[in-house]
Amino acid sequence: MATLLTAESISLAFGERSVLSGISLNVQEGERVALLGRNGAGKTSLLRVLTGELIPDEGEIWRSEGLRVAVLAQHHAYAEGVRVRDLVAAAHPYRELETELLTLEAHLGDPETLSAWTALHARLDDLQAYAWPSRMARILGVLDLTRFLGREAASLSGGERTRLALALALAREPDLLLLDEPTNHLDIRMREWLEGWLRDFGGGVILTSHDRDFLDAVAGRSLWLEAGEAREYAGGYSRAQAQRELERRTQTRAARLGQQEAARLEGSAERLYVWGRRSRPLKNRAQRLPLAEAPLPERQLRMRLLAGSARAPLVAWGEHLNKTYAEHPANHPILREAAFKLRQGDRVALMGANGTGKSTLLGLLAGILHADPPRLGQPEPVLRVAGGVSVAYLDQLWHGLNPGEGLRAQFERRFGGRAKALLGGAGFTAADWPKLPEVLSGGERARAGLALVSSLRADLLLLDEPTNHLDVEALQALEVAVQAYGGAVVIVTHDRRFAREVANRLWVIEDAALREVTGWASSGWKGSEYLDPARSLTGDPPPPPPLPTPRQRLVAVENQLLEARASLNATGALTGREEARLRAQTHTLQHHLYDLYAEAFAAPNYDVQVREPPLTVRGQKLGEWGPEEDEPLRRGGMFWAAHDETCPHLAWDGECLRWSVSATDVPAWYGAALLGASLRILFERWNVGRVRLGEGGPLLTRRAYFERLGLVSGGKQPRPEPVPT
Repeated sequence: MATLLTAESISLAFGERSVLSGISLNVQEGERVALLGRNGAGKTSLLRVLTGELIPDEGEIWRSEGLRVAVLAQHHAYAEGVRVRDLVAAAHPYRELETELLTLEAHLGDPETLSAWTALHARLDDLQAYAWPSRMARILGVLDLTRFLGREAASLSGGERTRLALALALAREPDLLLLDEPTNHLDIRMREWLEGWLRDFGGGVILTSHDRDFLDAVAGRSLWLEAGEAREYAGGYSRAQAQRELERRTQTRAARLGQQEAARLEGSAERLYVWGRRSRPLKNRAQRLPLAEAPLPERQLRMRLLAGSARAPLVAWGEHLNKTYAEHPANHPILREAAFKLRQGDRVALMGANGTGKSTLLGLLAGILHADPPRLGQPEPVLRVAGGVSVAYLDQLWHGLNPGEGLRAQFERRFGGRAKALLGGAGFTAADWPKLPEVLSGGERARAGLALVSSLRADLLLLDEPTNHLDVEALQALEVAVQAYGGAVVIVTHDRRFAREVANRLWVIEDAALREVTGWASSGWKGSEYLDPARSLTGDPPPPPPLPTPRQRLVAVENQLLEARASLNATGALTGREEARLRAQTHTLQHHLYDLYAEAFAAPNYDVQVREPPLTVRGQKLGEWGPEEDEPLRRGGMFWAAHDETCPHLAWDGECLRWSVSATDVPAWYGAALLGASLRILFERWNVGRVRLGEGGPLLTRRAYFERLGLVSGGKQPRPEPVPT
């Protein structure tokens, strides 16, 4: 294999801080080298030195002649007015060669030109240059960029710009790829595709990533950077980490045994000296004893997530949740009939491709989004959080921080004197305290957001991609914190290792359907069995009773107000203190009653609601309803479809049931459902004796209605005709 790049004894310092010290690296064709180490260890600095962006203080870098290099940096800026299509065209790696080939074709009569044309044509054929457009289209499609070809690159979001930069780097098909965090903003499908692409890539690759599964799948060897120095290991992250831990334990044990041996020799020399015997040889031996240095203890980032005081076994539940955005067609919702149950202690990893509705589901749970109202004939959406359960939500962009407010200021406003300790525990020094969230990196914002929720004592945590920018140290600290958390947590993540470590339930959203997966492993969940996220388990509490309507609450408050006024007007002396208490209670009840009146009569009013598939039908009493059945003209009612009050409705004047429009304008299915529900309400709920179906139409008695249903004996009754106007 040909050597592509060699770096010898590279040293780099920023001020008095040494970042790289004597680093050497060699990359050959087909090799994939991972740069590992904590944040600040110098991984990005080494990549910038290899690209020539930084000049090292010492050392040399050799590149093979004509080496073509493509670089993916962490930050991407594009000029105004440049469209994505233009950037893709500029990334064509064979455009100059194809132009040269066309130029030569004009002079094929010259033997030398023909020979050059033949050689160049064979070269392009070996490179499969003719298939580059299809390969580029495949890259754009997998990275979900095809729809942005006509957009200005500067108008894309941060994640979209990152994916575009990755696509352009891969499209150049270089000899050497330098990738700094290529998995940022990639969903699982994209990461798995990129793994396969890099494994099949014939050139060299040097990369950094915080996705441990990705590194294990791609890297053939690793270079671990620590304290400016580098140590090489075989394999990806897991093999390198295991070997490094073994070395550290061996070095620690050797240092401990060496210290014990030195102490033993010195003790023996002291005893010989006390006994008056020769002790110098032992002292000299102790001084010459080679002592291994124990490795310095590594700084541990600690996180903790405190659960609230709620002890509800069922924390949250939902059903019939639908959500459609304006940019989506009505028949392609982002969520369709989603249903779930969250229990105390659930640790849910919510996974799926970008744009499938993961953040939308978290927004519904957090209360910042609302489910679509039900369409005609559909059941009402239900989304409940148990009483006393507090919810904390970390969004994907700001992670719960307030833009425009410094870190220390917003932490002190929320937590007072504990602010410094919380920020320090998340790795922020005094120099970071005045910083605004806008100037923090993605990883710093994620760490600050996790420090924020660590002291909120929430019962339900909703974390939207907290792992996207976290380094491995922070990821492992978060894993420990989530495993020890006593409440329920839902985490949107694309990090497969993190999901396997912390989650006891895995939810995925596919084709707008929320599903729970069982038997998920490192190879993914394809082919696994699906469970119902809303299934009931042994020990689940019964659902709580429905909340009383404002009209139902009116009665109780009115009765309390009447009792309070009766006590004030009662004969008999009241002490001044008792009278003042009753007047204050009356005043409070009166204002509470006003609020209930406003709430009750601002909303649609109805007395009863029944389900007559596909409709939900509501009925409201009109006029005066007394116990006498011989006064039908004093009573009346109205019946309409619950989910669209503009549709035709039925009115009952105490005797005749008629449509609000011409009967010929009413669809047959709609008329049958609304008529059936109206008769159910009249005969079964309101105990009406007889109803005339339309002006001059047939008369249907309550007994005949029940006979037709087979609930009482009697002759068969004819099926009611459509109600005339």
